Parts: sequence; structure tokens; C-alpha cells
Amino acid sequence: MAMVILDRQHIGKPNKPDDLGAYSQLSQEYEAHMVGRYFLEVEWTLRKLGHRVVVLSDGYYSHRHKRANNFFEKESGACIYLAGHLNAGGGSYSAVFHDHRSAMGAAAALYIKNERGKIEGLQNAKTIQAQPTDWTTHAFNTIEGIYPGRGCGLCLEPFFVDTKSHIHLMSDEGLEEVGNAIAVGVDAWIASLKRG
Repeated sequence: MAMVILDRQHIGKPNKPDDLGAYSQLSQEYEAHMVGRYFLEVEWTLRKLGHRVVVLSDGYYSHRHKRANNFFEKESGACIYLAGHLNAGGGSYSAVFHDHRSAMGAAAALYIKNERGKIEGLQNAKTIQAQPTDWTTHAFNTIEGIYPGRGCGLCLEPFFVDTKSHIHLMSDEGLEEVGNAIAVGVDAWIASLKRG
């Protein structure tokens, strides 16, 4: 059993109460709403697999990270924090960002990438090191406060809300498939830790 923390981003910020992230003209929905739907599948699947899941969706990043680390400190098993997002900008790939200092994060990201790469339209799945000094700084900020090595933090960007070839992923079925792939990848990573 592991502790999995799902942090639904772009919602619940005291300084930006109306922020819902990117808006998709293709699906007529906001990022935060679609993340909530794929996170529901992540949560459901991981609970069925026997893992403990905590869902966060309020406060500043620093507050969320502190709460996550408080959970992690009480755990003896595997711990993972997932910052839920969707991408914008017309790209054609799926990304899992991990802290550049974290070997554990790099390994977890690879398991999730491999599962997402099985989904139609997401064969171009990537793991990307996030750091504070280049274009990945925004992804880095979403996971920076998670202890590297104690648990790991990942920033999920499964698809682009403004890419026509990704529109099938914005449906209920598509979001469920994305969430299931994330959960299966997390579970496979946890199993790999037990194998040593």
C-alpha cells in the first residue's frame, strides 16, 4: 500500500478564486474541470488497487506542499504527489514532469509515461526534468516543495486542450482512459519499489 496525493491545480487559490486554468474552445471546458474528471478515475482505480489517496484542491502551492509533506512524514511506504494539469499551446505530446534532483521522480514518471503512451493520440509521451532555470520552471514550481527522495512529486500534463487530435481525450471516456493510465503507471511504479 502507498500514499498517493492528488492535487487538483488551478482551483482554490485564495489570490485567484476564479482561476480555472486554460479554456478549451474544442470542448468548451476549463482545464480544472477536466483535471477533476481524470483525477476521479485516478483516485477510484488506486483505491481499488489498495492504495490510500488524499485529494487536495485549495490553497497556495506552498501550503499544499506542506500538507503533502506532513502526510509523507507519517508514512513508511511509498509516497507520491501528483499535480494535475492539462497543457495549452497546440502541442502534440503528453508530458510528465519530475524534479530534476529526484531519481525516484524520474522512475515514477517513466512508468506513467509508458502507460499513457498506449493511448491513441498520446504515443508521443515524454518524461521531462523540471528545474527553476529554464522553460520548465512553471512545472517545477508545482512540485518544488515536495521532498526529493522522501516522496516524489510529478506534474502531469496528459494532453493539450487546444490540439484537435486530442479532442477525443476531452470526452468522459477519454478522461477516464487518461486517469486509468496514470493510476496503472503509479501502481506499477509502487510495485517496482517492492521488487527492489
